[in-house]
Amino acid sequence: MAGPGMSGPGRVETPAAAPRTGPLGRVAALASAVGTAWILVMMVLVNADVLGRAAFAAPLRGVPEFVGLSIVGIVFLQAGHALASGRFTRSDALLDRLAAARPRAAAALDVVHHLAGAAFFAILAWALWPRLLRAIEAGDYVGAAGDFTLPVWPIRALMIAGSVLVIGLYLILAAAAARRVAGGRS
Repeated sequence: MAGPGMSGPGRVETPAAAPRTGPLGRVAALASAVGTAWILVMMVLVNADVLGRAAFAAPLRGVPEFVGLSIVGIVFLQAGHALASGRFTRSDALLDRLAAARPRAAAALDVVHHLAGAAFFAILAWALWPRLLRAIEAGDYVGAAGDFTLPVWPIRALMIAGSVLVIGLYLILAAAAARRVAGGRS
């Protein structure tokens, strides 16, 4: 199986090895770094909550709600960088064999894969948009009123922004694969 950056006979160039994703790739890297920092904040809060429960019988209010929303936000913050660096989950077994025998056919299959990925995230963003508007209008939140609440709309907005970022990256990768189909390298 080809790893990021590996190429040669029988190896398919992964997104990390082939196309450069330019400014959008840098935005994805920044979003991923924000997601990583968010994980660190979440770890500190969870540990403080556990310590508060065990040592003082006083948990931090809202930690379960914060963690629940955070996981979703972090996934969408880091999805673009995972794609741009060739670490998005996919099976390359067929693609590796096809690339050994017919590199252009493998690149064509890559075009289809990237366009399908862009379409999936476009459908996701489209489906999330009315939910974001509803969350803003209704003031949706998680938690218990009077104790601790967190608004839901920022996470929904992150989900849409992350989806749009992934769409852009998939389209860049599809264009690079299309250039490989046409005979050029990218």
